[in-house]
Amino acid sequence: MGKIIAESLLASILDQAVTRIAKKVASGKKLSDSEIMILILDQMNRRIEERFNAVDKRFDNLKAYVDSRFNELKDYVDVKFSSLKEYVGARLTEMSKRIDDLNKVLSARIEDLSKIIQALSIEVSSIKTDIIKILKEKT
Repeated sequence: MGKIIAESLLASILDQAVTRIAKKVASGKKLSDSEIMILILDQMNRRIEERFNAVDKRFDNLKAYVDSRFNELKDYVDVKFSSLKEYVGARLTEMSKRIDDLNKVLSARIEDLSKIIQALSIEVSSIKTDIIKILKEKT
């Protein structure tokens, strides 16, 4: 912060000195070596300031370019993500339907097999009873 104040103060002093020297030149007086150096310093200061402004402008342009490219990329990724989300959602819905259909088919098969097993169990029990009767009759 002190550096900014010193630069500001130095620029103000330089401007005042240049104004005083300009009045001296306007009145036709000869300039001293130190006054010429002050004018050269003022010119250098202005050129440096112009360069800094040009660099700042280039950085601002670069920042705007990077921001726009970033936003374009973000939009592209968002669109792709939404598309993939919809695709995966549709595939999951389709798989869920297929699983439900398979579950119904398997439940029906299990029910049929259960009935067959019950019928076989009754038949085996009947055969067992018949065998026991036959064995009792022989003894």
